[in-house]
Amino acid sequence: MFNSLNSTRHIAVYRAVLTLTATLMSYVLSTSIAQAAVIITEIQPLKYPTTVKNLNKSTVVIVNWKGNLGGGTNATLLDNDYYQGKYLVTSDSTKPITIEFFQLANETKVNLKTLRVRYKNKTYKRFPTVALENPGVNGEIISIGAKVVAGKKATAGQKSPQYVLRVTEQ
Repeated sequence: MFNSLNSTRHIAVYRAVLTLTATLMSYVLSTSIAQAAVIITEIQPLKYPTTVKNLNKSTVVIVNWKGNLGGGTNATLLDNDYYQGKYLVTSDSTKPITIEFFQLANETKVNLKTLRVRYKNKTYKRFPTVALENPGVNGEIISIGAKVVAGKKATAGQKSPQYVLRVTEQ
């Protein structure tokens, strides 16, 4: 969220504050032929900290799939409220799965980049990722992380870049 902040001095200094949250748009997919189903249960969505927006360059915040702040972050943080996205994926079959992860580009001048998915102890950077081992009925955790870039001309206000995490059986 971009807010005006007053300095403690008599001179008013205004800085833009950026709160970024990423919103999941996931799908529960099933096939009518085999009656198999993949179910995605959100444990926690990908969340970014509130930051002070850079005025002369793009504001970059990276939250990786481990839930750590990435080294390319160039913004002043106003809180430590950030974490990776976590999803439980289950399937009632043994067919290989495909994972897709992409942004919806719903916020002007705000983009998700460097998307990462961690599944079964391996990190994936390119999507769709096909022929992955099925999570089974007990399921597997998918962890996600991404870099969010707010361009220097991004407008004031709360930003909620949206993404899609889609898991399908092959």
